[in-house]
Amino acid sequence: MRVVSRLVSTPARRETAGAVAVHLAVSVIGFTVLLLINRHLGHDVEWLLYRWDSGNYLRVAERGYPSFIPYRPDGTPDYTRLAFFPLVPALIRGVHVLTGLSFAHAGVLISWCAAAVAAAGVYRLVRSAGGGTGAGYACVALWSCSPYAFALWVPYSEAVFSALLVWALVALVAGRWVTAGVLCLLAGAVRPTAVVLIATLVLTAGWAAVRGRDGWRPWLALVLAPLGLLGGWLYLGSRVGRWDGWFEAERAWGQSFDFGSGTVRYMGELLAYRDAPAAEDIRHAAVLAVVLLTAVAVLALALDREVPRVLVVLVAGAWVLMMGTPSSHYSKPRFILPFLPVLLLLVARPLARAPLGVRICLYGGGAVVSGWYAAGLLVLFDGSP
Repeated sequence: MRVVSRLVSTPARRETAGAVAVHLAVSVIGFTVLLLINRHLGHDVEWLLYRWDSGNYLRVAERGYPSFIPYRPDGTPDYTRLAFFPLVPALIRGVHVLTGLSFAHAGVLISWCAAAVAAAGVYRLVRSAGGGTGAGYACVALWSCSPYAFALWVPYSEAVFSALLVWALVALVAGRWVTAGVLCLLAGAVRPTAVVLIATLVLTAGWAAVRGRDGWRPWLALVLAPLGLLGGWLYLGSRVGRWDGWFEAERAWGQSFDFGSGTVRYMGELLAYRDAPAAEDIRHAAVLAVVLLTAVAVLALALDREVPRVLVVLVAGAWVLMMGTPSSHYSKPRFILPFLPVLLLLVARPLARAPLGVRICLYGGGAVVSGWYAAGLLVLFDGSP
């Protein structure tokens, strides 16, 4: 929190606290809807909190990583928890030991605290990108009630990654190279998608270093930025005695970069109605919307002179990685969640001028819908969202 305090001036802290309150209010509504639907369908809270990726993070926190990679009869690797990076399970275990909370509740506490820190960062990022107070609140609220905001409520890694990513961007925009490098290092130990943030920092800090700006600080940021990601890869590989253990484990999850061929093929099948459920399944529509609208938003941001170029580079890199990695197509909207606040800059500024009553109805209704949609993904869906 000391790093956050240095990046937020004293007059702005009250406004930032207001942004956190907006996030918490919206999230409480959405999470309550999710819990009510889950209970109505006969499931307890513990069952819900162990669904999909939550279960993988929680079981790593409980039991540690496996010491081998399982293989299918055809010689391809089977699913293994070695694919999940270590910082979030370590935090869950630490909170469990310190507080006595169950692993599941410790994971929820971490996600909610990290998401609140992320919301504060989203507000400051909007202000640094030329948005006013209203735009900052609007961006926080829209992010908090987005369809995949459920990943900020349960023991997924998105909340922790979002907090580190957003504050690293705030530091980059402010030219605080060492702070950005440290936050980038930590983000790399949370998710491999931190490669987008690392590449963004390398480009911006490298350019500053070449031009001789800010002395040694950009150089130190360049050294720090990739260490978390490299450390995560090596640590997971050491669990099975091979340096490329994580990459081998990832083959089962379909995360190999294919330059977009898998995503293009999937979108072509949907647009041609070859996949029958596509016409009636809202999940397919969400995937198509995220891929196409993100591309449009990146172009629009590039044309907006008020948006810092570092943010355009970041979301462009996120879109390239999302397109180029096939994996589970249903996970693409969740992949973009930590980067979504930058894209929401386009609508947050005009929305801030809407009447207060309209905004309250929009955010409240969005929170209800996000909770309902989360129930469909976490409770009813038979594939990892």
